[in-house]
Amino acid sequence: MTSVLDDWLQPRPGGGAGGVSDRLSRLRPAVGERRDGGVDADHSDDDHSDADHPDADHSDDDQPDAGLIPTGPQTRFHERMTYGLRTALNAQVPGDLVAVSRMDVLLGPDRRARPDVSLVDDLAASDDRRTCYLAEEVRLVIEVVGPDSAASDCDVRPRHYAAAGIPHFWRVEESADFRPFVYSFVLDADGAGYQVTGVHHTRLAVDAPFPIAIDLERLPR
Repeated sequence: MTSVLDDWLQPRPGGGAGGVSDRLSRLRPAVGERRDGGVDADHSDDDHSDADHPDADHSDDDQPDAGLIPTGPQTRFHERMTYGLRTALNAQVPGDLVAVSRMDVLLGPDRRARPDVSLVDDLAASDDRRTCYLAEEVRLVIEVVGPDSAASDCDVRPRHYAAAGIPHFWRVEESADFRPFVYSFVLDADGAGYQVTGVHHTRLAVDAPFPIAIDLERLPR
């Protein structure tokens, strides 16, 4: 039995990234792949794609994957948090890690997501040809909750990040007075889900994945 990952992980002459040949440079993922938070998020736990159903409507088969197209205008809050947290993390990270934004993460043979910020191994991040990272190369993922993504960011994506074994997850929200606050989570010992480790207002301070202290009211802009 073959897997979509079998193709991604085979080195190809003149291509690939550090021996990883992935298909994420295409507009469409392979048949049957799901993008968490995309148009099929409501069916993210289905065992089969529509291809298994002869009566399914495939009128959009020639269109790019909707998960690669923004679902609505980005708010300034979302853009500011993504840039600010990535920049603040990169000012503090140890040499073996790098914070990146809006890069795909492979969560399994038929599922991927594009976190707002990811903290990845430096060896993976150092290859500018890479278009995605494997879940085991990622230490932390951050999602900034927006009007169009609340259900996905608070439920769907965390479940799949945990199932893929990503050890840390942060969820960024906006308070009633337009200030950011952050929920920090760590993976359960059994890997079944995340446990909240703190709710951070004005200042974010955690010990893992490395000691981090961020002034949320003075993020780089």
